[in-house]
Order: sequence, then C-alpha cells, then structure tokens
Amino acid sequence: MTMTETPDHPAIIRLRIELDAAWKSVCALEGLADDRRGRVVAELRTAVPDVASRAALEAGTDAAVAEISRFAEAEVARVDVLEAGALVPSAVLWDDIVHTAAEAAAARR
Repeated sequence: MTMTETPDHPAIIRLRIELDAAWKSVCALEGLADDRRGRVVAELRTAVPDVASRAALEAGTDAAVAEISRFAEAEVARVDVLEAGALVPSAVLWDDIVHTAAEAAAARR
C-alpha cells in the first residue's frame, strides 16, 4: 500500500463480506429444500439492507453504495425460487436484494 492509498473502512469490509455471502447463498438456493429456501431468502432480504445501512452510517453513503454497485453486476446461478406462491428467477431476487441494500444505504444521506 502506498501513502496515498487508504484501507477500506471496517464497515465496508463487513458489507463486502455480507454481499459475498448473500451472492453465494442465492447461487446455492437450488440445492436447498423449499422450506429452507424461503427462510434463506427472507434472511437475505433483511440482513443485507441492514448491513448496508450500517455501513453507510459508519463509512459514508458513497462508499457503501459503491460497494453494493460492484456486487450488483455479479451474475447468479439461474434458479427459480418459490416466494409467496410464485416462482421468482434468482437474477430477479439478486437484483431486489442489491437494490434494497442500495436504497437502505442511500437513506442515510
């Protein structure tokens, strides 16, 4: 690291870890039983925005949104997830998760 580089804020590192775990979870949904799949999706829909909001508060909105944007472009395994009685493609689920996380982070402005 040079003197002009700064290490990532710990809150951004936590957000990155949460986003990575969420991405891996979405990619692995196909291997889960339907009842477990629903619980995982519900957890992702709440946990990721919560961590994003805290990261924005601690490290700044711009840093949190930038990190979320990096993950937003990641492709996920193509799986249909049963949610509220309808099949939802994993790509749509992932888009919803990162969009909600970005909104939670931006709400800290």
